[in-house]
Amino acid sequence: MPVPDDLPNQLTFNDEDVAHVLRDPVTYAQAAEVLTQMRVGREGEIPSADGLNASADGLAMDRAPFWIEVLRLKKCLPTFVVALRARGILPFDTSAPTEDTDDYATMFNPERLRDFLARMDSFRCTIRVHGDVKGSGILVGPSSVLTAWHVIAKDNPKPVQEAVSKIDVVLADGRKIAVALLSASSPCGEVEWPPTGGRAPENDSEVEDTHDIALLRLKTPAGIHLTYAPLAAPPYAFKSPAAVVLVSCPQGEWRGVEFAKLQRLRNLTARWGYDVKGNRGGSSGGGCFDNQFALAGIHQGRAQGLGRLIPLIRFHGQVKEAIANDELPPMLWSLDGTPQSNVIVGRDYFFIGYQSAMRGAPRARGLWIRRVNMVNDQSGLPFSFQILESLVARSPNTRLIRISFDSIVHDLPNEIARRAIDAGLAVQPPNPQAGAGVDQTEPEAMVADRARRVAQLLDERAHEQGIRLWVFFDHPSVVFGDEPRWALTAFVDQAMRMENLRIALAGFELVQMPGAQYEFPGDAIGEGPPGLMIEYLTNIKSEDLHSVIDTATEDLKRPISKEFAEEWVEEALEGLNSVNGKYDSNLRTIVASRLQKRLQQLCKKGPRP
Repeated sequence: MPVPDDLPNQLTFNDEDVAHVLRDPVTYAQAAEVLTQMRVGREGEIPSADGLNASADGLAMDRAPFWIEVLRLKKCLPTFVVALRARGILPFDTSAPTEDTDDYATMFNPERLRDFLARMDSFRCTIRVHGDVKGSGILVGPSSVLTAWHVIAKDNPKPVQEAVSKIDVVLADGRKIAVALLSASSPCGEVEWPPTGGRAPENDSEVEDTHDIALLRLKTPAGIHLTYAPLAAPPYAFKSPAAVVLVSCPQGEWRGVEFAKLQRLRNLTARWGYDVKGNRGGSSGGGCFDNQFALAGIHQGRAQGLGRLIPLIRFHGQVKEAIANDELPPMLWSLDGTPQSNVIVGRDYFFIGYQSAMRGAPRARGLWIRRVNMVNDQSGLPFSFQILESLVARSPNTRLIRISFDSIVHDLPNEIARRAIDAGLAVQPPNPQAGAGVDQTEPEAMVADRARRVAQLLDERAHEQGIRLWVFFDHPSVVFGDEPRWALTAFVDQAMRMENLRIALAGFELVQMPGAQYEFPGDAIGEGPPGLMIEYLTNIKSEDLHSVIDTATEDLKRPISKEFAEEWVEEALEGLNSVNGKYDSNLRTIVASRLQKRLQQLCKKGPRP
């Protein structure tokens, strides 16, 4: 009984059962008869039994898998299986999973698709090793990029890929960000290595617990003003020939997305197939998104004439915690979240540094705000305290004290203790102790010892109250002599070793401070001395203004068009001098006040219904 090829689309069977039929002399004769009947009127499309056997012998291949592969490529294997079952030669596969016949799994909502395509440039990226593009990646958190392990691998599959120092990520906007560490990884299977010489696995046992994924942690959060790709929640097993979108860069070049349909690979659940054609070297690590625009897996290579991907369900457990811990820094566009208070422009690294010191890199113990223009730029320093004050107010169990030098401070340890007492921390000003008192040691050692003991006392009080204490030091507006400098550097050195203390320095560029200096959060990861995150008050750019506008209008629920945003930026920068599109940092206040007026006008209209 002939069976049309388009009927058994949901058919499931085991290749080994078909191979057994073809190897058994009795059932082989019946299988050859089935094939002869299928060829009636299609002799030019479907090869004969004798032709298949001759080709298999010429290639020195087992006849059974050769028949199966050729008939699958000719798209008539399902017909062959149904006919064998109709004759009672091949048993029905009762163990095969039932396919989900969701008719809508192949359809894309047009509005959501437009939004996805608009957001895609925010999270697609390429992976470079030693400056050469090796594959694709997807931004899945502020600092987290997911790719295939074999993209960054330098040797045979190992549990850990050690060297990441020469790996960087290139975002769609051209920014290149170095990789700090591997947050999570799983090598490819031994049969899949190397990428250009290995083969696709033939069954799950060949790739058990080897998922070919690498989660890279960037040195600085690229996603601070970007969206990043959501993971399918919950991750799911293969359900049906659902539609997916591949986002990758074949041969290191961006050519667009490719739409495809999932297909089950025979004898495999650890890898899925899908009918992509445009993938090339460099596509590995690209994201495969389902019709809900969630990440369902990442591209790995080819298998059985199809594209091959690693489904999220295989490696979700290894990456979910690292991604969850990759928190977005607390970004403020104004001090209180309204246009009535001062607008904050171009201070991303302040927020990144704060996050790192609070919950990020373990060796980051505070912030050092440094000016590039030390002659004219004073505005950013006192404003830094106001920003920190706003952040601390939003951080549970966190307190802040401020040490100012508006007049000459003769005894800095006493001044720190006095400010702590005013903030509700009972710290007694330390007197010189035996061996470090007057006439017993040098003045520098005496004041340094007292400063260190103040830091220790503050840490004890903070621990007792269950808080984290920030100590902010204003840049001196009067002569800063040797004694307060000795005390300050000793206090900072000790405080960086205290678990419950954090330091913020505004200015002090000419003072040699102890500890390390970190420009990126990734620099403070791993072994080494504690130190401070550095924020340079550098020039501002139009992109800084666009970031403020986007964040503020979204927060106010009054989004504006790109054209209006560009008009606001031009107005805020009108008449100001620039060099190569950059504006001096001392113009930050003027620009912020101009934006503030626009935001105030927008706020009066209320949120958009």
